[in-house]
Amino acid sequence: MDLAAPLCVVGAGQSGILTAAKLRDLGFENIDVLEAGPRLGGYCQTVEVDGDVFDFQSHLVIQQSFGADTAGTAIGELLRDHSVPTKTETLYFVGRSESGTPQPAVPPHFLPLFQSLTPEQAIDQLVEAWNIIEQAVRDRHAPGPSGLAFDRIPGETWETYRARHAPLVGEVLQGLAIYANMRRPRQPAETIVNINAHICGHVSQLAKLVLSLYSPHKQALLARMPQSLVAQLSSRRPVSVSFDGGFVSFLRRIAEDHRLTVQVDSRVTRIEPVPRQGVRVTYSVHGEQRSALYSRVVVTARPAQVREMFPAGDIHDVFAERNCPRAWTRSYLIRVREERVAFPRRTDSAEPLGFWVIDPYGSYTDTDPEQAMHRITAANKQNPGPYWVCFSNSDTSISDAQAWSLAKESLFLFDDPELVAETIAEWPAYPSAAAVREGWYERVADIQGHNGIYFVGEILSGPTAECISSFVHDMIPQWFEAGPQPKS
Repeated sequence: MDLAAPLCVVGAGQSGILTAAKLRDLGFENIDVLEAGPRLGGYCQTVEVDGDVFDFQSHLVIQQSFGADTAGTAIGELLRDHSVPTKTETLYFVGRSESGTPQPAVPPHFLPLFQSLTPEQAIDQLVEAWNIIEQAVRDRHAPGPSGLAFDRIPGETWETYRARHAPLVGEVLQGLAIYANMRRPRQPAETIVNINAHICGHVSQLAKLVLSLYSPHKQALLARMPQSLVAQLSSRRPVSVSFDGGFVSFLRRIAEDHRLTVQVDSRVTRIEPVPRQGVRVTYSVHGEQRSALYSRVVVTARPAQVREMFPAGDIHDVFAERNCPRAWTRSYLIRVREERVAFPRRTDSAEPLGFWVIDPYGSYTDTDPEQAMHRITAANKQNPGPYWVCFSNSDTSISDAQAWSLAKESLFLFDDPELVAETIAEWPAYPSAAAVREGWYERVADIQGHNGIYFVGEILSGPTAECISSFVHDMIPQWFEAGPQPKS
């Protein structure tokens, strides 16, 4: 393969920067990175308030439990090769007590199941799910962009998949089956992803919760678990990692270390193959139309942007709105006076450590728009202190005032939260439930590399930096190292 051949990466968010960096690692010399916004970072937005840095949209490096550190993970390699100051964040689930006050709680989507099971049934079903996952890892079922196959029957619906398992097993494995593309072979076996993608948890975390709920039965319940699951219960690996300078500072460091030049304010408007010449990319810079020919193009844009770049044809049809509906989220940065739950403190600060707060009475949001609700679902505190980064699922059909009113209603952890900053962006970047059932991911796999055009991004890899970096780590070498030439 000609390492001097011109390549284009569309988008300078985390998918685009990591893709361009991997191409540089492979030896490619001529890489253009085109970003529509005024700076690299894509949907990542970093805000500074009184000297503290907070991230909007992208800030979760890890939503899985990796152990004492991030060794063996794709993001761990990036952190090793591009050292920047980081902070560990801890995960807690919080719900309302009968009196309405906040209290530590079981993850809300598992609450009805735990209420219907005895402690022994809950542990036995978690063990069954654990064993299925471990077997899939040992057999290396469908490693790569399709994730793990588990025991899913091709073509079956989510509903029938869950129905033929015990309730808790079905809930755990259903999330993995639906978001199997997020499950990279390098990630740990206990990772689970909730169906609505709001919560990332672990079989081991659920086991810990059962043990805490039924502490008098702890030893008897532990005896029912395999040693590999028991070993995970003592894991102290970070659930998430944030950056002192914000996530964008990490992306900048990667770009600098790989000598990447990002052409900002360069909005790609059209991508079209030119027979025997390559791929023509047309883009706008301050209203001026430009175009260039490339040997290959990697698109990291979201579905709505992909539809604009490919106004007709197979690619447009795959990413059509009926398959990838548009939704929106507002992200709030709020200031609070006091906390109503006593969480752990860091040794160098009297303020609590960062954590996720999941409201069990908040929204359920699938990628089917009619199931979306305008409720806040999570809060994340990045630093000790009075500022909090909060996320809400919403859309542009309601006013800012209405959106903030709905958000405050669910922020039951805080008295009189003060809105400091707000941003809104298209979300989520996932295919609809119907599209997944009809083989959407398989359709994308079929068009990868056709006419030298490839697709990377969270819609394929999952939203966390570990998912995205693992996808890039695995797939870019397969596509771009010496081998078959682009399909035409």
